Amino acid sequence: MNRILLLACVLVLSAGRASGQGRFLERPVASLCTSRPSHDLLDGHRYFYSWLDPSNSNTFLDWVDARNWCRRKCMDLVAFEDVREYQMVSRRMLASDNKFYWTSGRRCDFDDTCLRHDLQPVDINGWFWSASNKKMRPTNHRSSANDWSFTGGYGRPQPDNRERSLGGDNESCLAVLNNHYNDGVRWHDVACHHRKNWVCEDSDELLAFVRRNNPYIRL
Repeated sequence: MNRILLLACVLVLSAGRASGQGRFLERPVASLCTSRPSHDLLDGHRYFYSWLDPSNSNTFLDWVDARNWCRRKCMDLVAFEDVREYQMVSRRMLASDNKFYWTSGRRCDFDDTCLRHDLQPVDINGWFWSASNKKMRPTNHRSSANDWSFTGGYGRPQPDNRERSLGGDNESCLAVLNNHYNDGVRWHDVACHHRKNWVCEDSDELLAFVRRNNPYIRL
């Protein structure tokens, strides 16, 4: 299955339960969408890196706040559905020696939808890109487009939900870390309340929403 069904609930549940604060995802603001920032362009999509923006270079946000920062500008946290995106962002990360950033990757663990047979076990089959609601490849499928690390705090392949095993929150959000465990630039599951840099990319869905409600706007 290429898409997780019934994920309209993500707009409410993944935001609140990922952080434990009952927060919601925000709608785009038309005036911010017209002047949305950009550091890279790929196939007509703009990409923004918080650590390259002078006003945000020293700002770190949790996963929900990072998504909302992007969404207000008709963008969302990056979803690596094309290996070229990951290669492009990785080059930017290495060039600036950035340590970590949020993606829109999310573990399905927030409501009964996540109990579906095709999502089990969730640690392997229950990850998706929340920006597009598209299911990710199984986490044990290693490739250049599915770059989970082979190690972490316990020395185990990612995702390992380590913080949960220590009595904390589920590690339900996907961050890219830069050689934190001497593993190079790799994907790691991280508890969503952690604060990190972030990468936004244009959201076709949010851009279309703003165009429908503002027929004369230039985006």
